[in-house]
Amino acid sequence: CFFLWEMTTIREIWSWNKTEEMNLVRESLRSCNYISVDTEFPGCLKETVMEASEETRYQNLRFNVDKTKPIQLGFSLFDSEGAISGTWEVNFSDFDETEDLCNEKSIAFLKRNGLDFKRIREEGVGIKDFFTEFTRMVKDEEDKKIINWVTFDGSYDLGYIIQSMTGRERLPDTSLGFNDTVQKLLGLTFDVKKLAGQCKGLNSRFGLQRLADELGIRRVGEAHHAGSDSQLTARVFANINLTFSRDLKRKREHEREIVMIRREHDRLQQHLFMQQVMEQEILMRRCVPRRCYGPVHPPRPIMYAHYPSPRGYFVVP
Repeated sequence: CFFLWEMTTIREIWSWNKTEEMNLVRESLRSCNYISVDTEFPGCLKETVMEASEETRYQNLRFNVDKTKPIQLGFSLFDSEGAISGTWEVNFSDFDETEDLCNEKSIAFLKRNGLDFKRIREEGVGIKDFFTEFTRMVKDEEDKKIINWVTFDGSYDLGYIIQSMTGRERLPDTSLGFNDTVQKLLGLTFDVKKLAGQCKGLNSRFGLQRLADELGIRRVGEAHHAGSDSQLTARVFANINLTFSRDLKRKREHEREIVMIRREHDRLQQHLFMQQVMEQEILMRRCVPRRCYGPVHPPRPIMYAHYPSPRGYFVVP
């Protein structure tokens, strides 16, 4: 059973339309409680081997995020039923491929997939300028709305978002400190890659596109563009989440049926027990011999002859 949504246009944010688009984002936030995010960045300066420990992975992530700048941020706003209100792709002007640190292979890969670095540099928005307003919107204390964050294998996405929200401060020294910071600034987060490992027929080793193909979900836009990837992440998550909710509802209904069956069984057993007790009492009453409780005649009195008798004592009945 696949879930289908109306295809949503991916809107781009540049310096010349930022005010208009941010007003639309603010409106969409009123009806949505989920935001899926994806970032495009200049690659990893320090690679991480597959068998590395969790702390080693984080230290490499920390080094890479602190030394580089994000190029794009994509985010989709949607509700608990999977209805997407809007998808935006933010282009940041801060990164300069001729001066900033980057992984040249990653830059070449992004160019092959259509990223126009020259245009992004000239027409993009500043990271600090954008995140000052964006952070205020998603963490509006007066709104009291809880936003849940969704990523796909999103440790780097969360790293760049946390760094940008805090004015490009260095990330915490340890993975534990990073997790605490994520929880404090963002709240509840979901990683679709990890969720996929808990679904029958899916696997946590699948990439985002492979998961979408398995679930029959069609991509909007181009792969490896932050807006398209964030929207596909939202659709995959909503499919998995609705499937989990459906299975949980079915499980609870099944458990309620089992409880009702057990109660009926116990009631019948109690009724059968009482019936057996009553039959046993009736049977015992039939087996006890009858006793007569009528009047009892007193014995006839004994009559004695006059004394003395010439013939001695004798008794007349």
